[in-house]
Amino acid sequence: MTVKVSIIFPTDPLGPKVGGAEAFLKGVIKYAPEDFNVEFIGISSDSQKHPPRKWIKLQLGSRKINFLPLFFEKDENKKTKIPLSLRFTLALRLFPTNISNKLLVFNRIEPAILYRSAKCPKVAIIHSDVQKQTERGESEVLWSRLPRLYSIFENLIITSMDHVYTVSGNTLEFYQSKYFKQKEIFSLLPTWADTDVFYPKYKSKFSIRSNLLSFNKDLPIEEKWILFVGRLQKVKAPIRLIDTFMEYYRKDNAACLIIIGEGNLRKRVVSYVNKLKIENKVFLLGNMGQETLALFYSASDVLLLTSNFEGMPMCVLEALGCGLPVVSTNVGEVKKVVENDFSGEVVESVSPRIISQSIEKVLSTPNKYSKNNCIMSISQYTPQKVLKPLYETIRRLYKERCPCTIDC
Repeated sequence: MTVKVSIIFPTDPLGPKVGGAEAFLKGVIKYAPEDFNVEFIGISSDSQKHPPRKWIKLQLGSRKINFLPLFFEKDENKKTKIPLSLRFTLALRLFPTNISNKLLVFNRIEPAILYRSAKCPKVAIIHSDVQKQTERGESEVLWSRLPRLYSIFENLIITSMDHVYTVSGNTLEFYQSKYFKQKEIFSLLPTWADTDVFYPKYKSKFSIRSNLLSFNKDLPIEEKWILFVGRLQKVKAPIRLIDTFMEYYRKDNAACLIIIGEGNLRKRVVSYVNKLKIENKVFLLGNMGQETLALFYSASDVLLLTSNFEGMPMCVLEALGCGLPVVSTNVGEVKKVVENDFSGEVVESVSPRIISQSIEKVLSTPNKYSKNNCIMSISQYTPQKVLKPLYETIRRLYKERCPCTIDC
């Protein structure tokens, strides 16, 4: 029996968007069992190669999928006045697609409102700490300003789902308590590191860094590299990131901060860096493909994360997979993989001064945070191990709910 899966999510699977949710879906497609027939309904970042409202064939690694972009989006990484998820949901409403004999996977819940009454099986994946995301002042998302409306909206969707996965333990506990009568439909689904891409490069750091100068010729090869990977949005606290680096830099000026990612706060970050007169020490390199990103992990000395909240950030697992220790605020499920005095440091405080002390600890005793320690920390978080329960759930639901019995 062929298992027909339709993934519905506002992104271009071959586009420039960098984020855990996007990388997650690519992994789900890449490692899907051979009997899974996957299609993707999303948006286009290149109207010439991926013309809107036309089904095309895409190659993701060794997998071929059918892809339907509903509209063109110039820059997925920037927030817009009308949220992308809302515009995508409206486009789905105006341009409905055939969902018969398919299992639907939602990587955001908003589009699922259109399929609340659909008889086909439905699976949702929640990538954030929902309670934190909807708290006023904690997040840049629109729902944080409309928490009561979100609660009503969420209830309509969640109660229509056959299974809900979340990468956040806090969200899992919250949902199991809130939807007690449906408690059994909720599961924790950790993120992972794709070990085909993110693995230690045993060349010297000097050699790897030399090859990365093409991205910025002023990158200081012989200094300590502190790396940040992620969206430049409020949830990631980029100003705290700069302040933390500044605290460390006052003690050790032979260090630089490399920022990989884009977002609405980029201009503010650049302005703040200029104000502090450290523009020759902070390098904003934009988005990177996974292969290049893996090289930066291998070339760096520590990954720094100063977020307000997270689910289970993929950049942390990717960095550890490349043998790079991590310093992070205590967010989401970071403690599952970052062990103090072993593979990095998880800091309880959000004070830049205190976070910088952990950076100093990691950089001054690199042997304590060895490549082998980092790799060992994520040994249980490979896509083959993590995704197996998801694929089993999809196959079971499809078999139970698909109206036909032979090759749907």
